Amino acid sequence: MKKLISFSINNKLALWILTIFVILFGTYSGYSMKLETLPNINEPVVDVTTVYPGASPNEILEQVTEPIENTVSNLEGVKSVTSTSFENASSIQIQYDLKKNMEDAEGEVKEAVQSLGLPSDVEQPRVARVSYNDLPVLVLALTDANESLQELSHYAETTIKSEFESVEGISDIKVVGTIQKELEVSFNDKDLNAFNLTEQNVIDYIQSISSDAPLGLQVVDDEEQSAVIKGSVTSAKDLKNLEIPVVPSPGESGDGKTFVKMSEISTINEVTKEKSVSRMNGKEAIGIQVYKNAAGNTVQVVDGIQEKMKELEKKKDSLSFTSVLNEGDPIKDSVHVMFQKALMGAAFAILIILMFLRNIKTTIIAVVSIPLSLIISLMVLNQLDITLNLMTLGAMTVAIGRVVDDSIVVIENIFRRMTLKGETLKGFELIKEATAEMFSPIVSSTIVTIAVFLPLGLIDGPVGELFLPFGLTIVFALLASLIVSITIVPMMAHLLLRKNIQHNSKRSKERRKSPYKRLLNWSLNHKIISFVIVNVLLVGSLFLLPLIGVSFIPDSENKVIIASYNPVPGSTNDDIQKEIQKSEDVLLERDHLNDVQASFGEGNPLNPSDTKQVLFIINYHPELADITKEQDELASKLKDVNQGEWDIQSSGSGYNTLSLFVYGDNSGEVNEAVEKINGTLENENELTGLKASTSESLKQLGFVLDTEKIASLNIQPLQILDVLSQGSSSTQITSLNEGGEMIPVNVSQGQEEGSAFSLEDKRVQTLTNENVKLSELVKVEEETAPASITKRNGKVYGVITASITGDDVAAVTSKVEKEVDRLDLADGIEVEVGGVADQIDESFTQLGIAIISAIMIVYFVLVLTFGGGLAPLAILFSLPYAIIGSLVGLVVMNEPISISVMIGALMLIGIVVTNAIVLVDRIVQKEKQGYSTRESILEAGMTRLRPIFMTALATIGALAPLVITGESDGSGLISSGLGITVIGGLISSTVLTLFIVPVAYETLAKMKMKLGRKNRKGHEKGEVA
Repeated sequence: MKKLISFSINNKLALWILTIFVILFGTYSGYSMKLETLPNINEPVVDVTTVYPGASPNEILEQVTEPIENTVSNLEGVKSVTSTSFENASSIQIQYDLKKNMEDAEGEVKEAVQSLGLPSDVEQPRVARVSYNDLPVLVLALTDANESLQELSHYAETTIKSEFESVEGISDIKVVGTIQKELEVSFNDKDLNAFNLTEQNVIDYIQSISSDAPLGLQVVDDEEQSAVIKGSVTSAKDLKNLEIPVVPSPGESGDGKTFVKMSEISTINEVTKEKSVSRMNGKEAIGIQVYKNAAGNTVQVVDGIQEKMKELEKKKDSLSFTSVLNEGDPIKDSVHVMFQKALMGAAFAILIILMFLRNIKTTIIAVVSIPLSLIISLMVLNQLDITLNLMTLGAMTVAIGRVVDDSIVVIENIFRRMTLKGETLKGFELIKEATAEMFSPIVSSTIVTIAVFLPLGLIDGPVGELFLPFGLTIVFALLASLIVSITIVPMMAHLLLRKNIQHNSKRSKERRKSPYKRLLNWSLNHKIISFVIVNVLLVGSLFLLPLIGVSFIPDSENKVIIASYNPVPGSTNDDIQKEIQKSEDVLLERDHLNDVQASFGEGNPLNPSDTKQVLFIINYHPELADITKEQDELASKLKDVNQGEWDIQSSGSGYNTLSLFVYGDNSGEVNEAVEKINGTLENENELTGLKASTSESLKQLGFVLDTEKIASLNIQPLQILDVLSQGSSSTQITSLNEGGEMIPVNVSQGQEEGSAFSLEDKRVQTLTNENVKLSELVKVEEETAPASITKRNGKVYGVITASITGDDVAAVTSKVEKEVDRLDLADGIEVEVGGVADQIDESFTQLGIAIISAIMIVYFVLVLTFGGGLAPLAILFSLPYAIIGSLVGLVVMNEPISISVMIGALMLIGIVVTNAIVLVDRIVQKEKQGYSTRESILEAGMTRLRPIFMTALATIGALAPLVITGESDGSGLISSGLGITVIGGLISSTVLTLFIVPVAYETLAKMKMKLGRKNRKGHEKGEVA
């Protein structure tokens, strides 16, 4: 090691060149890193969405949902299966254990689903992992003062979409609220019957004649060429004049004709139809949703789209984009705020070091490790493709106080020896020896701190994925600081401290008369009293635990509310639009409102399979003081003006959600229990956004077939199904290319939306080409059926969800459980608490195991470092007393125990042990030099007092901005809780370490000596015998 130190001092130019290269490359790495709010997190959930057009909820359940459920439930690692069967579609969520590899899980589900024999009309199930990339990073509203909505729709779906898709990192651009031109074909049942035709006869013929048919390769002029039969329908005029072959009925032909024109049996009109609905601030507007791919960078994608927006607005002055939801700007703001915190922390640390060293040159040498260590860590993070996010930046903020420790210890030792009376070494030799003297403790402390973060790799699920980059960043920064402390620090010391520093005799006298030395000596002489005092403080602090709440992760306060409105089952599109307008009237009157966008139909990012659900994105001014209060008031007002169900939450919430799952034998009992529980919880002040989800009913038509008559006419039930389905929805039969624009041709519904259904004039054709009235074969009955059927793990269930507004999530959850237990619910009803309660139990258990593992790893590393068990055991005595300051800090600052607090506790292990290592290593060194244990302890205490206080206060100063500024910027994960835990624990452990570790060391040393004497006496007696 001395060779490396000598090389660094003797090759200053080479080291400066290397340093400049590191600074340049590290700065470039920092600017080229992706900016994200959080690391990419894979939720342990796979979603299966299956569309079955025209199917009722019961049909969906029996023919789609249950077969899929039965198959996926047996897959490895599946924790629960939740399903919803509603009209036209099935939605299934498969939740896995946190340890499951989600890429493997997705593949297994796809393979299992593909092997099922689902009905032929069922579309291919969509299997996908739940990911944050499923949500748009940018939502825009588009208007044009000079163009109609139809013209703007065409421009958006062609020009704008094409321009946006050229931006790097884009996975999809969805355009909603567009109006599309189409040809609508309305068949006249009486005219069809007159020519013995059915709708299906005509549709089949149009589809066969209007599309190109490939004939394969044909030889023309001794050359092979592909041959195609061209479709004969290319325009609306062609379609109207298209002649349809008449199907002869037994004994007659329709008026003797063999062909009939389409215009004689149908009405063909050019119409415009809304594919979906999008409104902005109460007016029609085109909505544009921007999605990034997994490799895309949110900030770069948003910036790229915004550049395209400016270009498009320059080309068309009347064009206007409004940003409703922007995930890029909050990331930049959060990163900027965290960067400011890091700079503030660094400034505090530098001032503290200067205050102790009282020398500008030594302070510069000490703090040079801060930028260099962080820059080196940026280089490594960039090579590993880890993004620059709140976790990595937060880790750098936290690491500032720790990366300077090694340099402080080295430069302080150099400075101390330079001012030491009677020091024989000078210049090069003194710096080399002083640096080498500290090599062992700084390597030990660095290895121990790194070892503390190893258990983070054992934590599964979202918490592990969140904090692994945090741990890696600190590890890289610490390794870099170790290298800097034994290369750059001695080189700069030799460069800047060439002149001998005068010996400070006054300081030597002060050390001899130091109050600390007297107190330490008293503690060593009164070990029992010392142990009793500190343990009374420790036990007393444990009584503070009931005063501290328990939370999961603090919510950030983005000024955006996301509201989903589920209309009453059976609502028509016209009904939904009226409800939207009522809601807009309420929303547009709110104070501090920026914009409100409403959309339904296609393109709902929260629930793609539900075309009836309305999505509201409500954007507020930053001046809005309390987004939670606004959320509560909004929920109350909207429920008063709308029927149906609302789900309202701010975009930064979701970590403190309570879920109650109510299971039962049938939906009636479950609904009754859910309503009873919901009524009880409505009075809980700590709950907001209370929502009860139950199975509602809707009216439906039941068709009863006359099986005997159908069999006698040799009609297949499937033929009747085809005729009935023709009136249930608009069906596209072909498309025409007019001027480069594809115009869909649709067969219209048999009746207007919401009008009464009728079987009059409906015909079904027998094998003998006879048309039979459908009313003679089918009886229509009105009945009720569930609008949706929800199941969890095969059981019928309802769910109640709410956001917990208080800090003590555990207390609120416990209170809710007691309230539910008091209710008189029907036999067979089971209530299961989920949501944040499950997350807390699972994550806290894993972090608790990580903390215990870290302590064991630390002890193992210390045994290897010191070559015995005595010194490591004495060092571990510093750990329990960190609890005192941490608990006091949490109580005083009214901060709950959260994931951030637990990570802070994990960090404390490495930081606290570092100070104890520096002290104990000096004791061991002096003992090896022939000093008695008491003399070694007193000398080590006085020598290491200043570096221990310097490193502790530098760490406290670096973390102070986290506590001072809180987490109003949205950085809830790296919150004040982490800072309070570390600062409080460091204060108590540092003060007590200076006394209790020496006392423990001397006690263990005496015990070892007594045990050694007994063993020797026993050995001597054995020899005499």
